[in-house]
Amino acid sequence: MKTNPITIPKVLPKDTALSYDFLREEGIKLIQKLSADTWTDHNAHDPGITILEQVCYAITDLAYRIDYDIKDLLGNNDKSSYNDLYSPATILTVNPVTLLDLRKIVMDVAGVKNAWVEKVSQDHLGNDKEREIIPKGLYNVLIEKDESVEIAGFKLIADVRARLHASRGVCEDFEEVRLLTTQPINLQGIIEVADTVDDINQLVANILYRVAAHFSPRIPFYTLQQLLKKGKRTDEIFEGPTLIHGFMDDDELLRHNRKQEIQASDIIREIMDETEVLTIDDFLIGTGANTIKSWVLSLDPTKTPVLNFDETLKKLSFTSRGLKATINPEQVKKLYNQKSLQGLSRVLPVQERDIIMSETKDRHIENYYALQNQFPANYGIGTSGVSESAPERRKAQSKQLTSYLMFFEQLLANHFSQIANFKNLMSFDGDDKRTYFNQSLLGTVVGLEEVLDSKENYEKYLQERTADSVDGLKRKNKFLNHLLARFSERFTGYGMLLQKASNIPYEVDKKLITDKSNFLKDYPAISAGRGRAYDYTQQHWQSNNISGLEKRIARKLGIEEYTRRNLGDGDTEGFHMVEHILLRPHSKYPYPFDAQYSAVEITKFEAVENTNHTRCISKGHTLKEGEEMRILENEQYNGTYTVIAIEVDHFEIEIPFQESTTSGFWQRTLDIRYFIRTAPVVSFSDSSSEVGHTFCTVTEHNLQKGDRIELTGTQHYDGDYEVVNITEKGFEIPIPFIEKETSGRWMPIEIPADPYSLQLTFVLPNWMERYQNEALKKFVENTIQEETPAHITAYIQWLDKPEMQIFDKAFQRFLKEINRS
Repeated sequence: MKTNPITIPKVLPKDTALSYDFLREEGIKLIQKLSADTWTDHNAHDPGITILEQVCYAITDLAYRIDYDIKDLLGNNDKSSYNDLYSPATILTVNPVTLLDLRKIVMDVAGVKNAWVEKVSQDHLGNDKEREIIPKGLYNVLIEKDESVEIAGFKLIADVRARLHASRGVCEDFEEVRLLTTQPINLQGIIEVADTVDDINQLVANILYRVAAHFSPRIPFYTLQQLLKKGKRTDEIFEGPTLIHGFMDDDELLRHNRKQEIQASDIIREIMDETEVLTIDDFLIGTGANTIKSWVLSLDPTKTPVLNFDETLKKLSFTSRGLKATINPEQVKKLYNQKSLQGLSRVLPVQERDIIMSETKDRHIENYYALQNQFPANYGIGTSGVSESAPERRKAQSKQLTSYLMFFEQLLANHFSQIANFKNLMSFDGDDKRTYFNQSLLGTVVGLEEVLDSKENYEKYLQERTADSVDGLKRKNKFLNHLLARFSERFTGYGMLLQKASNIPYEVDKKLITDKSNFLKDYPAISAGRGRAYDYTQQHWQSNNISGLEKRIARKLGIEEYTRRNLGDGDTEGFHMVEHILLRPHSKYPYPFDAQYSAVEITKFEAVENTNHTRCISKGHTLKEGEEMRILENEQYNGTYTVIAIEVDHFEIEIPFQESTTSGFWQRTLDIRYFIRTAPVVSFSDSSSEVGHTFCTVTEHNLQKGDRIELTGTQHYDGDYEVVNITEKGFEIPIPFIEKETSGRWMPIEIPADPYSLQLTFVLPNWMERYQNEALKKFVENTIQEETPAHITAYIQWLDKPEMQIFDKAFQRFLKEINRS
């Protein structure tokens, strides 16, 4: 292959800043145009032409530095220079979206040979009447263990669960993660081999390995380089979730679905693919003495087929020219195990599963060499200077020329700084909001100190030229808009709202820069992880363990602190997101939903023998073991307790018995589902249309006259009612108005057929100052609706501070309960 030698070109480029001759020619043309009557000598001896030539030379230096490879302009030998350039594995991959994606995630766990992810159906749930609703987004995960890897079954299941929950999709959950048991398959028959076989043990090991791989294939992982050689495009390779063992070929995964049956013809073909196998006679397949088939063997759907090595080796005979070949079972097994280990996957280094940016060279772009150092010595400037014996007039002329040239020096030096800081202009990582850059020439231009009014004023001037200003911040916002546009993102609506809400442009622009930068810094998480839910099996309060969707919405709304925390404790911004699928009836959260929170009488307190428990007599209560409730109007027992035992007429709490002559009341503590299923009643008022009726003002409803609703959270109105009249602002119920009631909550009696599938509720603090702006409040609601994936329905609940404090506590307890092992 012929290569072109690297040489200095003999012909200089024309019509470009890289050409000194071109720049000099253009400079003289400009001189002639501007001062043709006063400046007529354009020869080399003219001092003005000398200055022009030095400036042209400096511009070519500047042009050459601009012409460096873009990676050097962005890099400058700084390890953090590429922080703003996301690698393909960072920006092109995505949180699991399809069943195939989830399957890849499971198979990327060490110890998993194969896996299948199936949607939950009624067959999986059984006939439990309380579980007749089958939410969409529920999956069962079936695992085939890799026997070549030493790992306990329970540990493997735990590892798979951890990996799944770390990448769980919003409004999705895993009903069951199960390790499949094996169904041993044995073969029998006579295999005739050629008399040219050198090592019969190796041939037998090859045959058995082929059959075992047919029963239970190991799907390979590939490196980035291997897939590129196969002709795959980069976007195809990185499509899907990030895997630590490499990349998987979708076509191969789809070809290896769970086997329903084993056909003898397929096994015969696998064996015959060994070139030294001649014929196969009396071939049978079976799972034991009672199940032997000659053509098709149906498999147990709850198990995964594996080759019964020992039994097969006993029942298979190998002959050559009618003579039985002698097999060494131990040697065959050793060779078989060696082949099995060859296909084991390994954790790939980053360079084999990502495109790593190459190191850059430090071009020292900002280094500026003063023009004055290149002038002829007779000019008396730069490093040459004037002699000490020179007349004062000559010294003054030298300083005058130095002062005059400082205009060009500073301008050029600033341009060198601007190029050197190009990476900062294209950066969102850091607090530097400057868009113009300069550098001090103190120590660079000889004699500069002698012509300055003061060094302090000079440095102050340079600092003021690059300090934050309204215009400078607007320019920085434009650069960030460009970077956002590369990801097809924008902050237009949010920016307009901020400008309307504030009369201080400087503060608005600074806030916009911060919000845009934070959005871009988090972009891999809020883009690839947009559909990722939070991991409820891990620490989930006062932590950053929140969903990718929550992060994205928070960043879109300019909320800087978005960790999961108690919103009701202070005036911090934020919101909670509740996935309805987690509210479904299941063993981890067994308490029934009841919107009735009225106080129920406890007629008597009794001691429980041989325990530190107290029995509370309350006939017909509906409490469950483990449920939380509180006791009212009894000095000895006032407080919140967990129910530890129940009977039809009583329940027990863990507190030593205390003599009490008074009765009391118990009341359920508010459940998270209460806030999700109910909506606020803004106010109650006397009906204007019917005497003895009350009108309930609500934010929105879709009720019809005759519908039934349940009111709760009040002293007087709690109960079920028929809606007797409706308006756009609310509904009317047949009960007299009571003035002391100010607010409550309501819900329709008829619960939707499926309240769990693909639904979210966002809970926001209504008392926050920023949300008193109705336009911003509407923008928040619109943003939530727009950013929530289209297949998911999003509801929004605004709570006041006392309600949010109760909700915080209920949400924490709920997460703790569903995570209970």
